[in-house]
Amino acid sequence: MKIPEKIKIGGVGYSVVYEERLNTGSKLAYGHIDYDKAIIQIEPKLQDYQGMCQTLLHEILHGVADDRQIDFKNADEERIVNQFANGLYQVIQDNPDLFGSDTDGKEETT
Repeated sequence: MKIPEKIKIGGVGYSVVYEERLNTGSKLAYGHIDYDKAIIQIEPKLQDYQGMCQTLLHEILHGVADDRQIDFKNADEERIVNQFANGLYQVIQDNPDLFGSDTDGKEETT
């Protein structure tokens, strides 16, 4: 998986930046999405490349949930988003052609 410099979520272009010693105010964090500034921050020193990919997916899922106004109610949003991000990362790794572009514009059928 490649970590891009920009990614769109709900039509908003987010810059993906690396931020050492990323702090959420109360503790160091692996990543953070700032909706107001349209930035996804990833902490590169606390994790390896695989961890940064999972963190990016984690923050993307937060962005999708925010864009789609998904209300987690009293559920543990961090745990749920983390489980989905790690699962999605594994699907992407196990199926590298899944998100490739189709050169002839037609869907492949099996």
